[in-house]
Amino acid sequence: MNKLKLIKTIVFALTFLLIIGTLLLFSSVYKRINKEAPAKEIVLDLSQPVGSEIVDFKIVKDEVYLLVKKGGLSDRVVIYNKKHNMITNSINIE
Repeated sequence: MNKLKLIKTIVFALTFLLIIGTLLLFSSVYKRINKEAPAKEIVLDLSQPVGSEIVDFKIVKDEVYLLVKKGGLSDRVVIYNKKHNMITNSINIE
């Protein structure tokens, strides 16, 4: 009777380990498949003088509004269009 109990316990433990191992395997495969690609680095030429600093920005649809200070010029807002990949406008703040 004790041998039968021991065999049942071993079968139960091995079944439990098999199920847990299978779930861990599937979850790790799922995570690898759905892993997001790292963000690509984008280099832009804003045609601003040396020493200019981007202080703040706001994204509205396809446009990025950049508040630029310093660089020997007055404060300005540079409007960059992501869709056309170019500066569409610049507003000087005096």
